[in-house]
Amino acid sequence: MPIASTRLEIRLLGGFGASVDGVAVDDWPGLRAAQLVQLLALADGHCLLREQVIDALWPQLGPDAGAANLRKAAHHARRALRDPDAVRLHGGRVTFGPSMRVEVDALRFARQAGQALASGDAEACVAAAAAYAGELLPEARYEPWAEAARSRLHLLHLDLLRAGGQWERVAQAEPTDEPARRELMRRALAA
Repeated sequence: MPIASTRLEIRLLGGFGASVDGVAVDDWPGLRAAQLVQLLALADGHCLLREQVIDALWPQLGPDAGAANLRKAAHHARRALRDPDAVRLHGGRVTFGPSMRVEVDALRFARQAGQALASGDAEACVAAAAAYAGELLPEARYEPWAEAARSRLHLLHLDLLRAGGQWERVAQAEPTDEPARRELMRRALAA
């Protein structure tokens, strides 16, 4: 008998949000439950080792206390997502359940950006840049586990803007960007 599929949409750009089959998840019983979902959303294949999750979310705790907190956060995440199999802890791994079809805006943006940049088409780059709804997880700005992805997506957004000739937007997004400032000065002198 086939497993019924549940569509989990996760928004990470510009702020965190989630919906299950089009219904918004508004009630997160705890910060760590939401962060567990965010962490899995960013992970390759939406799968992490149990120790990776514990180190990311509870670096100050020992293995036993961290494992207990992980079980509690997974329970709360399942409850928030209204699916008893939404987050699985199995075989030393943490994943979304097999019935979950996960769509993440940040990953979709990265795919579109890569395709646009590879095409070399300025208009495609401008269109792909429009999908960048803002900084990755601004509410988790000081969480070390989000830093690399935030930086990578920000740089990808800047590359799209540069490739699309959107120098004003580059200067707004990155005020210290020298090529953008030079181009804006050239335009001002030409005018």
